[in-house]
Amino acid sequence: MALQNRLERLRGLISRSSPLELETWVRALLVHYFFHVSDKQRIEIHGPGSRSLNFLTPTVLKGAGRIVLSTSTVFGVPRSPGSYACSYVESRTPDSLIEIGPGTVFNNRLNLISEGAAIRFGANCLVGAELQVMDSNLHDLRLAHRREPDPRPAEVVIGDEVFIGSRVTILKGVRIGRGCVIAAGAVLQPHFQAPELSIVAGNPARVVGRVEERPDGGA
Repeated sequence: MALQNRLERLRGLISRSSPLELETWVRALLVHYFFHVSDKQRIEIHGPGSRSLNFLTPTVLKGAGRIVLSTSTVFGVPRSPGSYACSYVESRTPDSLIEIGPGTVFNNRLNLISEGAAIRFGANCLVGAELQVMDSNLHDLRLAHRREPDPRPAEVVIGDEVFIGSRVTILKGVRIGRGCVIAAGAVLQPHFQAPELSIVAGNPARVVGRVEERPDGGA
């Protein structure tokens, strides 16, 4: 009887709710579920204000390494393409590190995997949907060892105020300077370097232009 009464109350609540309210509840449940299965003990939170995190769409954080976030880091853009899909952030080995600077905002379907080096984002980056960043090849490329981990991971560093378009792939050893713009669909091959304020595009990626700076020195 108690269960039946609860179901009746739930039906009544649903019938009185707008589609937008229902969508908000469903998304909140998904965010709660995926964060519940994350390795929360690996997360370090820095910055002013509360210790809460800004997960607006489903996101899993896992691994044996460190994940360092800011209280102003944002994961996900609700009610946009991919907002019900899961983003994935893994610091895979004990010596791995993923570090996100303050004010950086990620769109949906993010995929970050650190496997023995580090992935570092600076402050105030804007990141489009379906970004993939890896600090290793994830497998040794030699034929006889292909089921083994990459023996030579390399740190990925993304500077402050970088704008990254949708469906960009960033591979190990890449360094992106302050204020760069990375065009949609670009593939930054291992150890590619983009000087600050560069415009980068293509597969394989190359520098195709320069970002204009504001009179005050900003990009």
